[in-house]
Amino acid sequence: MSISRDDWIDAAWNVLGEAGVEGIRVEQLARKLSVTKGSFYWHFKNRQGLVDAMIERWLGMREEDRPGYLSASESPGDRMWKVIERGITRGTRGQAAALRLWAQRNPEVEQKIVAADAVRRQFFIDQFKALGHDEETAEIRAAVYMSVISAEFLHSGSRNESDRLAMARRKHEMLIR
Repeated sequence: MSISRDDWIDAAWNVLGEAGVEGIRVEQLARKLSVTKGSFYWHFKNRQGLVDAMIERWLGMREEDRPGYLSASESPGDRMWKVIERGITRGTRGQAAALRLWAQRNPEVEQKIVAADAVRRQFFIDQFKALGHDEETAEIRAAVYMSVISAEFLHSGSRNESDRLAMARRKHEMLIR
């Protein structure tokens, strides 16, 4: 059976959500995939290459800066809600939290996340300004909104999707006022 690079990333992605970056072991993934470790090294130089691929996957899930994802006809509040709603409904299970924790000990990973967060933060600042807030208030609200998104899984990840969405919606409504 031929295993693709994406198969390795998928397997590691699932482990990441359950055990964090520290739980990702090439030998264990190879056993799960019923292949040898050599298959891994065909696709990746080392374990860090696999972690980098997962970071790219996670950051690639951020769609708010892609053309056509957000409609100009949507209200600023609706555009912001779409970001958090998508974060909950796409089915991640702690991967973002695990990667953020990993970044605290890995400066290269931290730089990638900080750069992606800067794009997202500016998106939220722009939406809060469109809602009528001045620059300083928009910046603070954007930082709080991003904190809500980052902490959502840690606070509510064990709940079902509809409960998570309802809780996030209440926080969203409070923050966009």
